[in-house]
Amino acid sequence: MITTYGFSIATANKDLRQAAIDAVFRWLDEVHPQETRTNATPVNVRHSANDAIFRVDVLEQDTKQAAARGTTATLIVSKNELYFDLRCTLRPMKPAVLPRRTIERPEARLNKLVLEIIKLFKVRDAEKIIDAQITIANDQMSGQSLAAFAEAPSRRLPIVIEVIVGKPAPITSTKTATLLAGIAHVAHVASHVADEAFNNLYGARVIGASWITVIWPRGAAPENFHQQDDDELVNHLIAASIASLATLVLAPPKKRANEQTRKAGTPAQSNSSTAQTQQETEELRRVNQELLEENAGLLENATLTDMLSAQKTEERDRAYSQLATFLSMEDDKSYLDRVSDAVAFAQKNLPNIIFHQRAISSANESHLMNGRRIYSNLVELNNLAARLQRGDFAPNVFNIYCNQQLSNFAASISGEAEHRYAQDYAIEWKGENVLAKPHIRCGDARIHFYHDTKTNEIVIAYVGRHLRDKSTN
Repeated sequence: MITTYGFSIATANKDLRQAAIDAVFRWLDEVHPQETRTNATPVNVRHSANDAIFRVDVLEQDTKQAAARGTTATLIVSKNELYFDLRCTLRPMKPAVLPRRTIERPEARLNKLVLEIIKLFKVRDAEKIIDAQITIANDQMSGQSLAAFAEAPSRRLPIVIEVIVGKPAPITSTKTATLLAGIAHVAHVASHVADEAFNNLYGARVIGASWITVIWPRGAAPENFHQQDDDELVNHLIAASIASLATLVLAPPKKRANEQTRKAGTPAQSNSSTAQTQQETEELRRVNQELLEENAGLLENATLTDMLSAQKTEERDRAYSQLATFLSMEDDKSYLDRVSDAVAFAQKNLPNIIFHQRAISSANESHLMNGRRIYSNLVELNNLAARLQRGDFAPNVFNIYCNQQLSNFAASISGEAEHRYAQDYAIEWKGENVLAKPHIRCGDARIHFYHDTKTNEIVIAYVGRHLRDKSTN
């Protein structure tokens, strides 16, 4: 048996079971109406209110070769989720060596069933709803957002990205996105600005107008496709989806009470001891498998709970400490007024950011009196650094989070400032001269910092008055 198409999706909302079953039955009634079914197209349905497993299996003869085409839809309710699995298979019916057709695109009505299930489940993949829509990136922000999504550690599905700038027509289309629904996300980069923003944030030129890029999840290397149509691309992704399908070990249906009573009343000779032993063995195997799955789930939940508890404790302690400081500032109107005092206090109490000696000296020399505002911004930067070092988001999207959380944040300096006044922004860090380009504007003051991407350390390089830039005469 060869699997030629596969799709799976899971949701925590187990109340959707009946709606999903109804969708499968609608597909079955449209494709194989009850009145037209024959022995040549057997349909097997497993469906019971007290059975955690729902399954429909349809087998139809393939006239092109001595094989049968099978379509199986399975719905499984477990303790944690509702799991939907859809597979198309090719099953040999005669003892003959036949050509191996490994991949088949779903026919239109089956594809419609996939779209119905996706719309019903509303599952998020790295905070993006799984759907059959094409994401459009046409400016700097959307280009950066697409790159951040591509780097998201929790992403499960691959992303197909085509740069459509300068093309008479894109190679990937709405039809492509529909065929790959639930298998891959599809995105179009529609401007040079978005193209550049994506590659800059990603850290390498992975997308371009001369090819289509598939960015795989979990750190796998991107792949490029240079064909003039999407045939190979779609087949490649369907094959990847098939390979990722879970092995379904389905327990037998639970016996109904009346069947068990009826069997208890039959003569002993109707059931041999061998058959009874086999039945008991199968039941023990099923129970053992359920216990193993339950134990694995409990262990995973316990580990996750410990991690979340430690994280919440850390966040609570940090919030208490920061609240105490802000209350002191409220009680004493002169508390931390001077920038030098604010930086000295931050150095002692904000453990997730590192203060370079130049930051201390520049703060002491500034004689500025907006220390409270400086300290508030350093607190926010410290909290973001804690999340970065804990792995809540990838290093290359740190500036995006800074832009969202910090008012008056700039991710870099102007090209003129970098070329004419580089020495103003430079610090020596671990034996190298680096530029502290990201900065926070605080009235007349500036906070410049450097992100060491090798260690994820955030180094405060300068706190003081506005440095020289393009506005300097």
